[in-house]
Amino acid sequence: MAGNKPSRKPASSSGSTRRPPRRRPQPHQRSFSGWINQHKHAIRFSLKRLWFNPVSTWITLAAIAIALSLPASLSLLLTNMQTLTDDKREVPTITAFMKENISEQQTKDRAELLQELSEIANVQVVTRDQALADFKNITGFAETLETLDENPLPHVLILTPNLERLGDDKVLQAFADRLKSYPEIDSVQIDVEWIQRLRAILRIADHVVLVVAVLLGLTVLLVIGNTIRLDIENRKEEITVTRLIGATNSYIRRPFIYGGLWLGLFGGTFSLIIVNIALLFLVSPVQQLASLYGSNFTLSGVNPLMSLQILAVSALLGIIGAWLAVGRFLWRDEVVD
Repeated sequence: MAGNKPSRKPASSSGSTRRPPRRRPQPHQRSFSGWINQHKHAIRFSLKRLWFNPVSTWITLAAIAIALSLPASLSLLLTNMQTLTDDKREVPTITAFMKENISEQQTKDRAELLQELSEIANVQVVTRDQALADFKNITGFAETLETLDENPLPHVLILTPNLERLGDDKVLQAFADRLKSYPEIDSVQIDVEWIQRLRAILRIADHVVLVVAVLLGLTVLLVIGNTIRLDIENRKEEITVTRLIGATNSYIRRPFIYGGLWLGLFGGTFSLIIVNIALLFLVSPVQQLASLYGSNFTLSGVNPLMSLQILAVSALLGIIGAWLAVGRFLWRDEVVD
């Protein structure tokens, strides 16, 4: 019909299809993406800023590395010394010195009685003649000792304790005191007494290292804080202009915080290098000294856990030092305004 309007034909499948509208990012997505970009920019800027004045940067890193290497070296030394007291490879022995009037047969009889005790794993009898012969070989005074009218050394019992019964130091000491009550025994000596004394010394040294670490940690904090403060003073006009165009305190603070992080992290890395180099110079002399005492003791280096702890502490000190320096500047700037 002439009056009818032509009907609209549906779009053919072969024709061009309409693209769906592009989804706009949500506000929280835009803010998170902007926050990430700001951190990336701050990281790049802070790394470049380290090489703006390389001489000052290297001096600062050297001061931080030296300050951190001292407590790290002392802590590593204590760790190696503690291995001497915690080493369970060698069973401690108890040496019982018999009285002068006790004969060799009486010594052997007492050894048989002690062997029956559950606290004793083994008993070795060392007669005075054997002891004198060993003394001659060790000291080299054979000619002098041959001039003596009689052997001054007593018979000796070397007792190997059963560690299942006498594994604790206090229990071992109580058993040694009990041995002194036997009428044939004159005195008793435990070869772990030096270990007990060493443990007491190490406990004192542990507190000394803690005090030194705290003092040098404060030194690192002051060094990084002063470096960041000088950087802030050099960029004072730039910061003022940035604040005038609407920059927040977080935006201003961010590159300086990363700068302190890099100073602490790189300084901690260099301190580990210093400690490992110093350790290389000590390995050979320590092995020679240990061989003279018939020990297999070797120095242990910085383990991965200790390395991570040093890096974490140094980085944390850098962040704190930078935060304090920037916070002081921003607070002073706000007060002045």
